[in-house]
Amino acid sequence: MADETLEVVLANILGAKDEPSIQQLTLYIPNKDKNGRQIKNLNRWIKEAQKVLTSFGGGSTAMPPADGTWLNPENKKIIWEKTTIVYTYIDPDRFEANVGFLREFLHRFGRETKQGEVVLEFDGKFYRIREYDPQ
Repeated sequence: MADETLEVVLANILGAKDEPSIQQLTLYIPNKDKNGRQIKNLNRWIKEAQKVLTSFGGGSTAMPPADGTWLNPENKKIIWEKTTIVYTYIDPDRFEANVGFLREFLHRFGRETKQGEVVLEFDGKFYRIREYDPQ
């Protein structure tokens, strides 16, 4: 009995109509730039991040700002910041159809808010963007 696994189809038990989404996409939106200056119109950037992620998963969640740090490699100073975490569980077809919007948003955010790097997490992997597409 110790080697037996109970197989439960949770979707059926709960009455869920679709297959579960399993890939999470998370964006980290800091409130400061690479030199520690406050980002203007931060709420606009957070709302735009939510809109982009909603196009992939049908909705998104923004978590209250967390205490974060980032080490500026240029001057070796630690930037203390508040970071809003925005995430969704993607629909693979929607993601593939709209991934260009994600790139455009991330590069524009990095460029316009003077980020040393923009980071995201997807499917258990952490990505860093340090060079941004030109306007």
